[in-house]
Amino acid sequence: MNTKFIPINDIDIKALQKSRQIFSDCYLTSTLHSLCGNKAGKILLKENIAHNLATNEYKIHFPGLNAQEKDIFVTQKEIDNLYLTDKYANIINHNFEENPIQKAIEIAMNKLIKKFPNIKSIICRYADSVEDFEYNFPSTFMKLFVGEKPIQLNEQTLKMTLRSKKKEAIELLEKIGEANGNFNFVTGTGFKFKSKFDDWHCYAIKDVDLNNDLITIYNTRECESIRLNTETFIKNFKYLTGFLNINK
Repeated sequence: MNTKFIPINDIDIKALQKSRQIFSDCYLTSTLHSLCGNKAGKILLKENIAHNLATNEYKIHFPGLNAQEKDIFVTQKEIDNLYLTDKYANIINHNFEENPIQKAIEIAMNKLIKKFPNIKSIICRYADSVEDFEYNFPSTFMKLFVGEKPIQLNEQTLKMTLRSKKKEAIELLEKIGEANGNFNFVTGTGFKFKSKFDDWHCYAIKDVDLNNDLITIYNTRECESIRLNTETFIKNFKYLTGFLNINK
């Protein structure tokens, strides 16, 4: 049997960037979308995802697992058998195109969490998930997949918006805007009343232009970009998590 794994290529990454969130794992899909958007992120994806063309098996590399690197192998059969279901195992049909690389990473996370349950925090375990990889903190996935501890602002606090951290948030947004695209950040909501943004949902940061008071985020659930001003962002979003100049 051919055991040769080769890194995914730019065509694979372009398809991954367009892939839609299907399960309750916006922390994962938003992070992957962000990594697809710049050179450093693409290099990381090629380093951590390899494909055996003969068997359609994937090898997912997690350099941040308890300071020990680990490879998880995912077969084509496992990918084919990952369905969106309700808690009674009834299949939920959808008409979205499923991305095999995204599914391979989701399955790899399932395997890691089964072997190392502490990868999923206690609070996330209380969520009504069907698959183990659903519901988690983006910082947890980033640490596992990137191998570095990300910058975190207000991610795991009880405060539901960035209002009390406005000064720090503006300073971080300024750094993101000045990074010339060399950033990989996500943002997420908490629990709020009267907001047009879904509760407990994660988005990728696409662009920050504070000179024009404009922040662009990307929703992998709907595959759409959203533009908003700084005040709306601070009012509606709970945290910022990610990297400036990844692996630098």
